[in-house]
Amino acid sequence: MSRNKAFNEEIVLEKAMQVFWDNGYEATSVRLLEKEMGINQFSIYATFANKKKLFVESLKKYREYAKINRFNPLLKEGAKLKDLENFLHNFTFAVRLGKNQRGCLVVNTTGELGAKDSEIVDELRNYYSFIKEMILQVLQNSANAGEISGSADLDKYSNYLLGIMQGLSVGAKVLTEKQVEDIVSMALLNIK
Repeated sequence: MSRNKAFNEEIVLEKAMQVFWDNGYEATSVRLLEKEMGINQFSIYATFANKKKLFVESLKKYREYAKINRFNPLLKEGAKLKDLENFLHNFTFAVRLGKNQRGCLVVNTTGELGAKDSEIVDELRNYYSFIKEMILQVLQNSANAGEISGSADLDKYSNYLLGIMQGLSVGAKVLTEKQVEDIVSMALLNIK
């Protein structure tokens, strides 16, 4: 006879995501996960199979978190270059003020683990694909509005801006305000 779970899987997954985000993959022990998730090791393994699979599910959860909490201005219908510019300024301002000290879970994981594990890499790539597609939609909206040349290679520009955004999520912590402003203005100038 199967036992009913005495916990909400979404809630404990959210807690696991926060633990991995605070500590990274390697430094997060199953004991720490037990403590922070409020469930025992048996429940973790019964629900998620192992630490790596829990981490992959946490990365998926993070993508949903980012859609709601970070990228909402760029996901709104009709978002254009001005929305992207405002987003980059607001995002880098928050990073410089220390409001985003943890950075991005995906960028942190990419730096920590690189390409060591194909399953984790697949989920990191899914996140980056989501960002690229979001940027591509913003660029398409801008091209449709005549803000970008019709001959611009929007696919290449969306990859370029993906790199800019990921670089700023790390660099804005230590670069000067002028350096960050120069990066944002040059990135957008190259598109027009």
